[in-house]
Amino acid sequence: MKAIRVFVRLVLFPLWALLCTLGILLILLVSFILGRKEQARQRVAHSVFRLFLRGTHIIMGVRITWHGRPPKEPSVVMGNHRSYLDAIVLPTSFPVVFVARHETKAWPIIGWGATALGTIWVKRDKKESRKATRAAVKERFDNGYGVVIFPEGTTHKGPDLLPYRKGIFYTCADNGFQIAPAAIEYRNTNIAWVGNEWFIPHACRHFGSRYIDTHVSFGPVFKGDDAEKLIVEVRDWTQKECYRLRDILDK
Repeated sequence: MKAIRVFVRLVLFPLWALLCTLGILLILLVSFILGRKEQARQRVAHSVFRLFLRGTHIIMGVRITWHGRPPKEPSVVMGNHRSYLDAIVLPTSFPVVFVARHETKAWPIIGWGATALGTIWVKRDKKESRKATRAAVKERFDNGYGVVIFPEGTTHKGPDLLPYRKGIFYTCADNGFQIAPAAIEYRNTNIAWVGNEWFIPHACRHFGSRYIDTHVSFGPVFKGDDAEKLIVEVRDWTQKECYRLRDILDK
C-alpha cells in the first residue's frame, strides 16, 4: 500500500502543479491583454495558488493543526525552515511573493509556477543579489503584496533554529514593514531534507506515509525601526514556539 501511495502522489502532484501553473500563466496573460492592473492580476493568480495549496494538502495527505491566526494585512511572514513542504503550510489572505534560493528556479513545474507568482530569487552567496532582493521586497510591498521568507536560509531538522540572516530585518526596520512570525513543526522530524541525501529517495520514504502531520503557529506581529531588536524578538518567539510545538507532537 505504501508503494502505491508513493506512485500515485509522485504522478498526481506534478500533474496538479502543472495544471495550476498553466492556470496562473493563462490568467496573467488574459488579464494583461484586457489591461487589468497588476494588483488585480495577482489577486486572481493568488486565488489559484490557494486552490493549489488545498489540492496539494489532499494529494499529499498533509494535515495541519493551527495555533493562532495568520495576519490579515500584508506582512513579511517569517517561518522557520524544516522541509520543502514549508511553503505549502503557510496560508495568507493577501497576495504574497516568496523569497527563495536561486537554485530552485530551474526546478521543472515548481520553479515555473513560482516564477509566475513573482518569486524573488536570491543567490545568497552574492552580495549584489542579496542587495537586489531587499530592493525587490520593498518594491513588492509598495505594490500591496506580502512576502514569505525563511530567514534561516536552509532547512534544519531542529527543534532548535539556525542563525537568522539579518538583511530582511533591516529592510523591515527601514521601511516600517510588519513581521508576522510563524513556527512550523512536523510529527516526523526526519521529513527535514538535510545533508547530501538525494531528493527522490527522501521523498519516497515520506510520501508513502498516509498522513503528514504538521503544527503551524502564528505569533504576534512585530514592527519597529531597530533591526537588531526585531531579530532578537522574532527569533526568540519562534524558537520558544518551536519547542512548544515539538513538545506537543512528542507527547
